[in-house]
Amino acid sequence: MLMGKSKDKEECYLENWEERMKDWLLDPETVRLDEKEFRIDFLDTTDAFIVEVETENICPDELILKKSDHQLVISIRLKDEIKERCRYVEFPFCLRQRDLSYSLEHHTIEITVPKQECTEKTSLVTRVQGICNDRDHIS
Repeated sequence: MLMGKSKDKEECYLENWEERMKDWLLDPETVRLDEKEFRIDFLDTTDAFIVEVETENICPDELILKKSDHQLVISIRLKDEIKERCRYVEFPFCLRQRDLSYSLEHHTIEITVPKQECTEKTSLVTRVQGICNDRDHIS
């Protein structure tokens, strides 16, 4: 019986988190940050959550991903800017045991956060430099 209650509690937490994520995505502050910092989209697949960073209107030179318990901090340093632009995404589980991966596509950085914990220790910070392709960002 105890396992059933734990599973119910986990499902309830996940449902509440999904509601908070819907609110977050529809929040005018999130939209403002999409325009001011950089746009992000959020996808839920069977095995992972995917955060897409839209780079069509910016030229990112460096990407920094920092895991902090349930929060992912996505920082981008643009080619012609000194300060970093940051966005924060909350997850329904601790990220410390999640092996994040990323891919660089045409005008998109795709960050994959697996739903399954990994047994090995994972890096809390991922740093990628020199990702801007000037040909894609000519005005």
